[in-house]
This record gives sequence, structure tokens and C-alpha cells, in this order.
Amino acid sequence: MSDEFVPGLRYSSDAQELWALMVESFAGWEDRMNEAAVAADLSPVSAWVLVQLDPEHAISQKELAKRLHCNPSTVVDPTDRLEENGLVVRKPQTTDRRINILTVTAKGRQVRQALVRRLFEPPDAFRHLSQADQARFRDAMLTAVGRVKPKGN
Repeated sequence: MSDEFVPGLRYSSDAQELWALMVESFAGWEDRMNEAAVAADLSPVSAWVLVQLDPEHAISQKELAKRLHCNPSTVVDPTDRLEENGLVVRKPQTTDRRINILTVTAKGRQVRQALVRRLFEPPDAFRHLSQADQARFRDAMLTAVGRVKPKGN
């Protein structure tokens, strides 16, 4: 039981306890995201949209919305902000002018790189784990998110 995180919670399984620990480990994510966005002079939503754009491959706003698991109209406002700040260029696709293609600018690459560096710097709690524990945890998480099939299956 963990009265520290959720008072009175009694875990019904090891998996539930693991999930609760994962949620607890992200306690600082929102603050980190807000601070990184402010440093980039962006809203947290626009900052996350920029992080989700691959500087090497332009994509459509529709593809971006799919990547963000949202309605295509939802990406219009943050994309507008990124374009106003000179971080992306939005152009109609040559074969279908109804489709807007997003390309990260040179300035956008620099801002995105700073965001990625700041957002994905491991928290101290992860750095304090031994290298072996970090590797085991990483491997378990790769399996959990479906990037690696569990051994024996």
C-alpha cells in the first residue's frame, strides 16, 4: 500500500503497483514541460507539437494530428503559433493544395533541440539507478510499450 502517493490505495496486483509507481515517477513532468516551453517562448502545447515534428521529414497537419492522437483542427492553433515564431513553414502540398505540409525551419531545429535536451534529461531518480538496473528497466519498458516482443513468445 502507498499512502504517500494515493492515500488508502491497496494494490490489487503487481502490475497495478508498477503502473502507480510509473505515474508517481512522472510527478515533475508537467513542471519540466512548462519550464521548457517558457524558456522557448512557447505554450506547452506548441512546444510539444514542435517536439513531435521530425526536422528531417516534413509531414502534413493531418499526419501530425494522427501522431498526437487528436482531431486535425486541434493542431491548427499551435501550428499557427510555431509559424508566427518562425519555427515551422506551412505550405500547401503540390499534388493536393488542401493539404498543408509542415517543415521545421533552421530556427525551429535549434529550439526543438533545446526542448528535447531539456525534456528528456533523465531525472536524478533514474540516474541513481545502477547501469544494470537502468538497462533492465529500459528493456522491460520497451516490451511494455510493444517495441520488443516478450521473450518466450
